Amino acid sequence: MTDLPYEGATPDQLVHPMVRELLCVHNMFRREMNTILRFVDDLIAGKEQLSSDETARRVRSLIRAGNQYTQMLHTHHNLETSMMFPALEAEGLDAIVVDKLNADHDEISDLIDQFEAGIHDYSAIEPAVLESDLQKLSDALRAHLAYEETHVCPFLAMMTRWPI
Repeated sequence: MTDLPYEGATPDQLVHPMVRELLCVHNMFRREMNTILRFVDDLIAGKEQLSSDETARRVRSLIRAGNQYTQMLHTHHNLETSMMFPALEAEGLDAIVVDKLNADHDEISDLIDQFEAGIHDYSAIEPAVLESDLQKLSDALRAHLAYEETHVCPFLAMMTRWPI
């Protein structure tokens, strides 16, 4: 995980309140994804000898955390797609960039659906598949966040209020 500034960030951009807020939200998504991935890795690795009851408790905790995480991510992306990106495009953000951001959101939504389907039925969870699904989601999300920050933050830094 990285909390380093996005590519091309300037000191003025990085102190702008809206840029800082967006980066804070994005870094929260990065940190929480890392936490979920570590949790799954630890369960798969069997680093601890867990009783079946303890394993079940941890898996149910993963399901709750995964559902909360993905719902927050869906909400965040829906707000960006429906409100923020159109407003930024009206301010000059290239339509090609907006199209890619929206396509990324669609891809991430599909990966979220795949992950959620994998955790829907506790008795049918396949840990290796779950880990693979999470890694695909993590990779797509990280690439998207980096691209979005590089292209959106410079526009946010020029604004005096949120474009939503």
